[in-house]
Amino acid sequence: MGGLAHYLEKAGIPTSQISLIRKHTEELRPPRALFVPFELGRPFGNPNHPDLQRAVLRSALELLIQNDGPIIEDFNYLDDRKTQDSSSMTDWACPVNLEKPSTVVTDLDKLASQLTQEVRLLEPWYHESMKNLKGRKLNGLTNYTNEELINFLINFIENPNLDSFIENEPIERALKLACDDLKYFYFQAALARPDGASDLKINEWLYRRTHLGKAFLQIRDICLNHASKKLNISGRTNFVPNAML
Repeated sequence: MGGLAHYLEKAGIPTSQISLIRKHTEELRPPRALFVPFELGRPFGNPNHPDLQRAVLRSALELLIQNDGPIIEDFNYLDDRKTQDSSSMTDWACPVNLEKPSTVVTDLDKLASQLTQEVRLLEPWYHESMKNLKGRKLNGLTNYTNEELINFLINFIENPNLDSFIENEPIERALKLACDDLKYFYFQAALARPDGASDLKINEWLYRRTHLGKAFLQIRDICLNHASKKLNISGRTNFVPNAML
């Protein structure tokens, strides 16, 4: 969209866009862009928050009055009480008290054990959430168990040059599927207590207060420094939202 904006501007049509990946926007330098701290696929934030979504749209449209671009403006809805009910940002908590993760991961056997323990603690809440959603589930992208997915990720952290662990899928795709399946399992468990839940609160919990989040950060770093350009790209976009870095 950033590249297309330049052509539209040359034709005399003012443009404004919403950016989910700041690095891409900085490189394309569109005339006007609003950077939002939401996950890919949700440029307007959490569903069912019309005030927030209107605020995002309003902020993007207000950029049209500026003519001194390129402009990248941050959308900081945490400081705007009009966009979110403040109680929804503070009342939610994961239904399980998990062990605080280490800042640096050095013992992979211990990390595997910690991840397995997290999954087991979350399983009752995962099933409770499925019951609340009448059997619908967020995960299920692969046919592997959570324990098998954990082993895949640990093996990759230990040996980033291993072959793909999912048949007929390249390693970068296999990593994404494995990480997404585990991520959505955690999300579903967290939603057993939906009151006050938001993308921000659940993402903060996952990436900053769980061992899985720490493992995702480590996988991201490995991919960014890998010799494979495909893994470099995957590391930039697939494992950790920009807002959680």
